[in-house]
Amino acid sequence: MYTQTIQEEAKLDAMQRHWLQLRRGPSSSTAFFEAASGTENLFSLPLQNSLVDVQRSACLPVFKNLSCDLDSDSELLDLQDLKQPKCEKPAREPLVLNASVLGDIPGVYTVCALEPHQLPVAGVYIDRSIVPGFKYRVRPLPAVGAPSTINGCLFGGRALTLKSIGRGYARRFTFHDDKSLIRDEDCYFWSDNRPEGYAFEPELLSEGDEFTIFNSNGEPEGTVEVLTLEGPQIEIFSSVSGGGVAKKADVRFTGKVEYYETGVAKPMHLDGTVSARLVAGQSSARIVKVTGVKIGRRRFYLLPGVQKIHRRVTVRGGDIKDVPTKYTMTGLESYELPVVGTYVDPRITPGFCYKVRPNDRKERLFNGEALKLMSIGMGYAKRLTFEPTSLVNPDNYLWSDSHPDGLGLEPRAVHKGMKFDVKAGDIVLGEAEVFRDDLPQIEEQTEKIKTANGTAIQKYIYVDVFCHVRLARTGGASTENEEYLMRVSGLAVVRKEPKEHEAKVIRVEHVGLDSHLLLIFAQTHTELTLVPKSS
Repeated sequence: MYTQTIQEEAKLDAMQRHWLQLRRGPSSSTAFFEAASGTENLFSLPLQNSLVDVQRSACLPVFKNLSCDLDSDSELLDLQDLKQPKCEKPAREPLVLNASVLGDIPGVYTVCALEPHQLPVAGVYIDRSIVPGFKYRVRPLPAVGAPSTINGCLFGGRALTLKSIGRGYARRFTFHDDKSLIRDEDCYFWSDNRPEGYAFEPELLSEGDEFTIFNSNGEPEGTVEVLTLEGPQIEIFSSVSGGGVAKKADVRFTGKVEYYETGVAKPMHLDGTVSARLVAGQSSARIVKVTGVKIGRRRFYLLPGVQKIHRRVTVRGGDIKDVPTKYTMTGLESYELPVVGTYVDPRITPGFCYKVRPNDRKERLFNGEALKLMSIGMGYAKRLTFEPTSLVNPDNYLWSDSHPDGLGLEPRAVHKGMKFDVKAGDIVLGEAEVFRDDLPQIEEQTEKIKTANGTAIQKYIYVDVFCHVRLARTGGASTENEEYLMRVSGLAVVRKEPKEHEAKVIRVEHVGLDSHLLLIFAQTHTELTLVPKSS
């Protein structure tokens, strides 16, 4: 025993001298051994600071191998590395997939390490969470050792609905494009097309989805539209039952939030947990609810669809120097101006045209026609008189309190059959005739302009119509003009002059065309304008 102790001390002394020769100067390692000299056991002393802790733990592997040949430099550890131990992040291990675990052909595949939101597919191995009817992005995996997200996704990077998974050794995955941007015959591939495999990235929530916001008491407070997704959707729950398949995933997105009370839409960063369900017999899954959504300091949940019946508008008659009444209307469209009880929205002006809809139904009054408002009566119940369609029996009038649920008046500036000159600056390019005017027209602003004859009222109304556009051909190649059916949008300027009984469209500015012709004018910085043709 004594002889063995002497041999160990001799080896330790030899190792210390060898290290001191390598270092050739004062260092923290020298101080370390000097502090430890004269002790029977190097580790019997209490540790004084964290530096000794680090050095002690770093030296442990060296002392385990003291029986090795100390003259071999390959077995020695330079204390320069012990001063600052390296803490490198360990590389992620490749993923080994065994299809026999899934009760399939016993095929074994090795793919690169996957992210938490990715589901693997390789050969006959198909992750159990991949279910037809749900949306997925498909990303080809690289070779083992490379990041799993280095390759771009198939189908233009879009998430498509998985229609079916074929049978056999090579499984065919067939997808369907809900927006019909990609033909169905181009939306497929086989699981064994790539030996590296594929990663399926689920997408339960998509851009463009719309929801109604409900508070914790179940009361609707507004709407939200998904503008952009802000990261992958990590599936946290999946369940299969006789009635279908249910899934949950954590989502982060930017949504356009609009409260009913204010009517102001504002983009906000939101997150929550989306629940989707695929009912047996249906071809695609549907979102059930988005829970845990925090807006400000309050938590809400979202139900799919913009439920217009929940939209509330509160009006107060005292705000417009009228009878101090207060009404809450439910179901009014965002572009409609309210009329209820004694209240008539101050933006409603005689001389302009409106469509009238009772708030408790979808059908409009006066056969759905836009009529010119002739006058607004005074008193408790205001009489609204519109331009009669028959002078024999003029019955186009109503009272503000005729409908307990109120009325919604939609302003109209451009009508079917109106003709305009299409102008670029002072140059007339052709003419446009309104073919359809089904879409809503939204009042953006009202101005009162003082003139020499009195006060003129000018409104700016956003319009979106379909027109037959005939562009004049120059150069004398043909005497006929080419006609196009285009969707035309813009801001109509409607003005009612003092002492006039009817407002007229002055022009439509900021014109946008649903045509490649718009690119020509955009490149030359030329703004298109529609000017009504003089009759």
